[in-house]
Amino acid sequence: MRGSTFYGPVTGKSESPDAAPAPTALSALPAAPAVFTGREDEVAELLGALDPGVGGGSGSVVVSAVSGLGGVGKTALALSVAHAARGRGWFSGGALFVDLRGYDDVPMTADQAVPAVLRMLGVEDADLPPTPDEQYARYRGELGSRESVLILLDNASDPAQIVPLLPGEGRGHRVLITSREVQDSLPVRQFRVAGLTPGASRDLVDRQLRQYDPGDLRVAEEPEAVRRLAQLCGHLPLALLIVSALLRRRRQRPVSTLVDELRAAEDRVRALRAKGVDQYGKELSMRPVLDVMYARLEPELARVFRLLGQVPGNSIAFRMALTATSLKAGCLEPLLDELAAVSLLTALPGGQRWVMHDLVRAYAQLVAVEDPAVHKEVAEGRRKLLMAYFHLVVSAAAHLLGTPEEAPVNYFSSREFALLWLDSERTGLLEIAHWTDGEDEGRPPSLMIVLHMGSYLILRRAFDDWATVTKAAYEAARRIRHPWAEARTSGDHGGALFHLGRFQEAEIAHRRALRLSEDSDDAEGQILAWDHLGLTLLALKRYDDAIDAHTRGARIAAGIGMVRQASQVRTNLGAVLSAVGRTEEAQEVFEEALAVHVAVGNTESEKQARAGLGMTLRKLGRLDEAVTAYVRVLGLCAESGDWHHRATVWNSLGRTWNESGAHDQALAAHVRALNWFVFLGDPVGEARARDGMSTALLGLDTVQGGVTRPAV
Repeated sequence: MRGSTFYGPVTGKSESPDAAPAPTALSALPAAPAVFTGREDEVAELLGALDPGVGGGSGSVVVSAVSGLGGVGKTALALSVAHAARGRGWFSGGALFVDLRGYDDVPMTADQAVPAVLRMLGVEDADLPPTPDEQYARYRGELGSRESVLILLDNASDPAQIVPLLPGEGRGHRVLITSREVQDSLPVRQFRVAGLTPGASRDLVDRQLRQYDPGDLRVAEEPEAVRRLAQLCGHLPLALLIVSALLRRRRQRPVSTLVDELRAAEDRVRALRAKGVDQYGKELSMRPVLDVMYARLEPELARVFRLLGQVPGNSIAFRMALTATSLKAGCLEPLLDELAAVSLLTALPGGQRWVMHDLVRAYAQLVAVEDPAVHKEVAEGRRKLLMAYFHLVVSAAAHLLGTPEEAPVNYFSSREFALLWLDSERTGLLEIAHWTDGEDEGRPPSLMIVLHMGSYLILRRAFDDWATVTKAAYEAARRIRHPWAEARTSGDHGGALFHLGRFQEAEIAHRRALRLSEDSDDAEGQILAWDHLGLTLLALKRYDDAIDAHTRGARIAAGIGMVRQASQVRTNLGAVLSAVGRTEEAQEVFEEALAVHVAVGNTESEKQARAGLGMTLRKLGRLDEAVTAYVRVLGLCAESGDWHHRATVWNSLGRTWNESGAHDQALAAHVRALNWFVFLGDPVGEARARDGMSTALLGLDTVQGGVTRPAV
């Protein structure tokens, strides 16, 4: 019609037969994650929430929100669930996906998102209403005319991004939100996502490597290195994807080399980065994720976050949170709730303990070091934590030793509560043993904490842990040139080595402790050193030297009026005398020591003396008296929760009953001992119990004329 001239009205129609159709929501989801593992329970729960046949009627709108730490895999989980739902034939009206970029420098607003959503629903640009309010109305109208639709709003950081995009009434639509914060202001069903299990972490790394190279078998070949690598990643999917990318790039290098690098890194969070992006275009780097979360905190919340990062251990007790932050309970509680709401803390059941993810804690400690403006507050928080742990562990140790009155302040109402506290703070106490705070003043409290942990770690048979912390404490004492502390920590290290069966090394440590105690005129240290040296020499079967060591220790204790300590040393002397066949002397020594232990109320030493006396009476053939002694020890062990000693005494009782011909009772005693040794993980005790059971069964077989008895 070009070039024509018209002299009247013209009616026409414009047609564009080749124009592309408006996009639809049927294919708006990004691809499901290429590698996805370990979220079976979460997937099942989310599918239950999305099920169109569940949730208040077929026409209701159900909103679900997935929250968790940045990098925990919320987007991958949501997309996996969305694809699974579509695979079940749900949401015939389509599926929408909007990345709200809530943690970018400039997050997307709902006003910016709604035009794109309308395009997904097939609305042409020319038909888009001019104002946001009109666009939202058109959006709700489009949804109202469709069958059920799934709307996935990813990376939301503010309810203002979410609310305008929620559907109106009807049609059974479902909304799935992912965010680092809980959506407690909205009518949603909230799901919280944590890190993967160790097994799922291993599978994720394995599948990532073998997807790239099916012949990459490093995960199967280095299971221990992979386990340590997953621990260093805190079982966080993003961190695991990063190390997988690093391992793919260094195909010919073992996993253990990367483990060593991450352990040695001053900034493990920053070290967790790799080139490129993930399947969804996200940067493979941990530090920016945590930087954004930290930057969003208000100043007081950031201060509390930094200080909570200093609390040692794998969980934070409310008591220690109060200590670190110097806040009152009413002020601290809402701040803890806020940190939990933004996924920087996780509240444990009971409301008295919180968990900070390992990488988050490493980050909190890092920012405390990097910012000179907060050094003073952090140093003060750590000092308060050290002193609080010190006073509490002194009180707890006194309860374990049966002398709570000897602690300057008694913080526990019973031995049971002291033991519960030690169990709950075990990882923290082991960690704090390596702190060097206060070394410049020559008095690191961590040394004293270690010296009061021995009785607990012996009770829990944590001898490897005891050896580790006492070695660290001894090295710290040497650095600050503190002979008394050197002697005591060397002696405790020798005790740990003794319990580990490393007797030659234990002897060296005890002789060093003795020399240092003599050089500093520390009589009590000399008593301890001689006593522990005697026990070690007994284990080495150097009986005369052992008797000499215990005799020297007892003489020093008696000479300075330390009756309690003298009796303890003599109790151990009795064990040596019994071992060399000087049974009558041993009985006399045990009875004398026992009288003192009972008089002063030292139940721990009383257990040892009564058990030694029972052994001696058995050797003397006074079996009924031996049984009486052992039964009394069983009661003392039950009162104190000393289950390993109790198992040992059951074995001793079984042996005594076997010798007296009471094989039924002997068998029952050895079975009890066996069950405890299996539970406690003591193969030597287990073997002795089985040996006693065999003796009892043989005795029963003989008595009953070869009648076969059931296996136990």
